[in-house]
Amino acid sequence: MPATGISPLLDRHPELSGLAVKLTDFLDTHLPEPVREGDPRPDWLALRARAAAAGLTGIDDTFSAGSPAEFPAGQGGPGEPRGRVAQGMAMFLAGQRDCDAREIFSTGHAAMPLRYGSPELVRRTREKVVGAGGLAGIAASEPHSGSDLRGFRTVLVDHGDHFTLSGSKGLISRVEEAYGFVVFCKLVDRADVDCADVDRTDLRDVPLSAVWVPADAAGVLTETTDPLGMRGWSFGHLHFVDTRLEKDFLLGEPGDGRRIFDTHFSAWRLMMSLVCLGAAAAAIQESAARTRARTVARMPLAAIPSVAARLGTAAAEVEAATAWCFALLERIDRGETDVAACSAAKALATDTAYRAVDLALQLHGSEGYTKHTPMEKRLRDIRGLRIADGPNDTLYSVLAHALLAEDRRAGDAQAGDARLLAAHR
Repeated sequence: MPATGISPLLDRHPELSGLAVKLTDFLDTHLPEPVREGDPRPDWLALRARAAAAGLTGIDDTFSAGSPAEFPAGQGGPGEPRGRVAQGMAMFLAGQRDCDAREIFSTGHAAMPLRYGSPELVRRTREKVVGAGGLAGIAASEPHSGSDLRGFRTVLVDHGDHFTLSGSKGLISRVEEAYGFVVFCKLVDRADVDCADVDRTDLRDVPLSAVWVPADAAGVLTETTDPLGMRGWSFGHLHFVDTRLEKDFLLGEPGDGRRIFDTHFSAWRLMMSLVCLGAAAAAIQESAARTRARTVARMPLAAIPSVAARLGTAAAEVEAATAWCFALLERIDRGETDVAACSAAKALATDTAYRAVDLALQLHGSEGYTKHTPMEKRLRDIRGLRIADGPNDTLYSVLAHALLAEDRRAGDAQAGDARLLAAHR
């Protein structure tokens, strides 16, 4: 297995080699070893600020391509690699150190206000996120409906000169660190419905919208909880109580929420996949070293065929999932987004990574089941990322539905051709 896990990518994209060195040097300086649960917790937000100072938080900020003067100093000079593939590489390298390092380098969910916000919101977002390392959160899932987008009941009421937002969101990471959130909601007109009396069971047919909500806006309440994994960032719920928002905080047009969601999460799911695959690649490398050094009956553990076969299988699966994720990111950089494939790739990658880390824990023996290795933290973190951004069973079904829809369309086309031929006989 390549020493870095990204050698095939760099063979195809040699222009990323300099960025890879820059990212690796940053990680070697600030996060030289994989994090163990027993270690002091890194100050992730401070690391993100340092990455911003080093020009590493805007790698995926392509929304002003061709206008480098619009970027803060050090954020994307001429010829500097920028795009989804470059960002995916950063995520993979970060994941080798820790899954919580996923927030160090990217614009993250601020990509949505950068892409769909008003000119003033774009300016403020780039200044805050790319320039200063601020962190944006996302509020999508709701306690009663999970990731059922049509079932959302959070309501954005249009009062003409402003909006008010009411509802609750759950399963939110960065609930305390984020300076603002992209909130997915149902936009309704004040003239048609009183928000206090709205029957939210009738909102399924209302198109989804997206709005930017500053964390310090009046009526934004936070509630934290203690998750099983991914503890480097706060986790919990957001409640909106008639939160007043400016009209230019709406992202895109009214009803654009589903398009914004699918476009953003197609790439974001691949980023989370590569974080997990980076962690899995590191676990495999550590296990290879462990099995060479550990002996059983005077022979290295690595010499036992079943051990070698299982380790080789895990390495092959991680390499294949990594290649698929980067291939999909290459397509996105070319303007081709396959929502179904990106969904399934995230499910496959996180399942693959979980199996690889579980095997690595096993190969470390009883020590693997302690906080003295990174394995147990990786296992808990990846388990959470098999739920985040859509549970894996749902993500696999997205691809299945797309394939079945293609079969139906092909069948309809064949039936139409048959009817046409019959009409001319």
